[in-house]
Amino acid sequence: MHASRRSAQALSIVLSGVVIALGLGCAMPRWTPNPSFVITKEEAAADLKRMQANPIEAQRPVVFLAGIGDLSISSGAIEEAIEPTLRTKFAELHFFDEFTFDGARQKTLREVAEQLGTTIDALPEVDVIAFSMGGLVARFAAIPDAAGHRLPIRRLYTISTPHEGARLAGIPLGVPQGEDMCPTSDFIDRLRRAKRDYEILCYTRLDDVTVGEEFAAPEGVDLWWVPTPSGEWSHMAAFEDPRILGDIARRLRGEPPWTTSPSAPLPN
Repeated sequence: MHASRRSAQALSIVLSGVVIALGLGCAMPRWTPNPSFVITKEEAAADLKRMQANPIEAQRPVVFLAGIGDLSISSGAIEEAIEPTLRTKFAELHFFDEFTFDGARQKTLREVAEQLGTTIDALPEVDVIAFSMGGLVARFAAIPDAAGHRLPIRRLYTISTPHEGARLAGIPLGVPQGEDMCPTSDFIDRLRRAKRDYEILCYTRLDDVTVGEEFAAPEGVDLWWVPTPSGEWSHMAAFEDPRILGDIARRLRGEPPWTTSPSAPLPN
C-alpha cells in the first residue's frame, strides 16, 4: 500500500468506525462452500502472484472506487492486487470528502478524466472495480446527466455493494448516503429503473450483516459468493479477499474465471 494510504488509514478507521463496529454482527458464520466458486484463499493468492509476475495488456482502463467513509483503504487494496496483473491506465478515488451521491458522481467524472489524462467530454470506455457504496456511485455515474455526461462503463465489478439497499442503512451514520441506501429509498429505486448498457458482475461474502449478501446484486444478476473465513469481518475484509480479487483479475485478463454458471443460490 502506498505511504499516503498508510498515513491516512488510522484516521479513516476512526471516522468510519461506526460502520465497522455495526458490521461485526454476532451471527454464527456459515462456512458453506459454493459449488460454483470453488477455490481456497491459498490457491487464489498463489494464482494472483502468478498474474502479478506476468502482467498482460488490458482492453480498457480500470477504475477503482472506495466505499463509504474510506480514505482509499478499500480501493487502494484492490488496486494493489489488480494493477500489477495488467498493463493499462488506472484511476483510483475515494469519497471520504463527499456526503451525497450527486457529489460522488461529479467527483468520479472529474477525477477519472483527470487521472486518465482526458476530459469529461471524452471519457473512454472503462472497467470499474468498486467496493460497497462505490458500486452505487459507479451505477449513478453511468446514467447520462442533462449535458449527456456519464461514465462509459463496459464492465462493473462490485464487491459487497448494496445494490438493493443495505441492512444497516436505516441506522444514522451522519451522512446523507445512509438514508439513500435504504432498500425503499428513491435513490435505490432510480438505479433499479435506469437502463444499463454495461455488464455487472457481483461478488460478496456470506454473513455480511452490514449490507446483507441478499442485497449484493441487482435483481436478475448473478451473485458470486464465498464463505467468510473464521475470525474475519465479512464486509470490511471482502475488498482484500484473494478469491474475489483473483477471479476479477482473471476476467480482466481474458482468462477463464473460477466462477462457473449458473451461480449457486445463497445458502439458507
